[in-house]
Amino acid sequence: MQITRLIGAFGAATLLLGTTVRAQGPGGLLPTPADTPNRQGTRGANFLHIGVGARSGAMANATAASVNGPLAWFSNPAGAGTSESFSAVAGRQNLYGDLGLGQTYAALSIPALGGNLGVHFNTLSSGDIKRTTELNPFGDRLGGNFFQWTSTVVGIGYAKRLTDRLQVGGQIKYISEGIPDAGTKWVAADIGTQFNTGLYGLTLGGSISNVGPTARSSGALITRVISTADRGTFSDNRRVSLYTSQVELPVEFRLSLASDLLGSANSLLGKGSGKNTLNAEVAVNESTDFTTQYAIGLEYGYRNILFVRGGKRVYNDDRDRGTDTPVGLAGGFGLRLPAKGRNVRFDYSFESAGALQNIQIFSFEVGR
Repeated sequence: MQITRLIGAFGAATLLLGTTVRAQGPGGLLPTPADTPNRQGTRGANFLHIGVGARSGAMANATAASVNGPLAWFSNPAGAGTSESFSAVAGRQNLYGDLGLGQTYAALSIPALGGNLGVHFNTLSSGDIKRTTELNPFGDRLGGNFFQWTSTVVGIGYAKRLTDRLQVGGQIKYISEGIPDAGTKWVAADIGTQFNTGLYGLTLGGSISNVGPTARSSGALITRVISTADRGTFSDNRRVSLYTSQVELPVEFRLSLASDLLGSANSLLGKGSGKNTLNAEVAVNESTDFTTQYAIGLEYGYRNILFVRGGKRVYNDDRDRGTDTPVGLAGGFGLRLPAKGRNVRFDYSFESAGALQNIQIFSFEVGR
């Protein structure tokens, strides 16, 4: 009866979010009577939607219920409550094939105050963009030959196990993005929870991310000096700022259901020999600037040393238009080796992105 109610509640939540999809429309770039306009591209700091970590990437980011350690600060801070000692993770993500976009991240979890304190850093760079002007469409040497668009988030958080099955976490983040002398800055908050039901290895996870006020762009490039001279005795030069619209953050809600199918005492298929583990997770993502996305991920482990992963994300938009390459199909592997009482982990993932080629992620983690 308990397991039936649990699955029923998860199905009801999925149905509710699916209603939002139908209300918004499929989310195409070109509005039609059957494909009405929505909020895509209307929020700032969209890089926050890009998943972080090779394990998550290989499972199509269906990991809100199973993510743990310092990587949890990027998707569901409750998962950081599992850290038993000082833990660190760092990684590099090469986005969209050879387009030159790169993302670098790092995070720490430190046991303190009865739980775990954490800090994390995540930055995305566009790579070099040639600087041009109306008078110099092939390059402006006076202003420098190149510039970069940079998006960065720095956060500090706290996570704690409330019981042996329930853990919660939250954090505050400082977010900025833009080009030199013209950028936007926000302060936002995340909150999340994970609950191990104790039934057939099922764990529920949920988080709400990027909740914060709006902000305007500012900087030297958005200012001008105007002269009030009127051919009279007095004249004045004043610096004014151009008016820019308020920009909202992309508030995102994640809901996941994970299951230990094989390998643990509560696994749906039993413990087996103990050498092999199999985990599955299904997820629903909803945001203020995209239609509902669904994902499923699988992870096979051998002796808790070698892991093979795969997943598929359903984006519910037309990003696969004009290409025969699968979109949202992901896979990867991981190695976990003991070293002086700690575990050293290396993970790799690859996700197909259609016309945008692919996303590759390399992660390195030390902890317990």
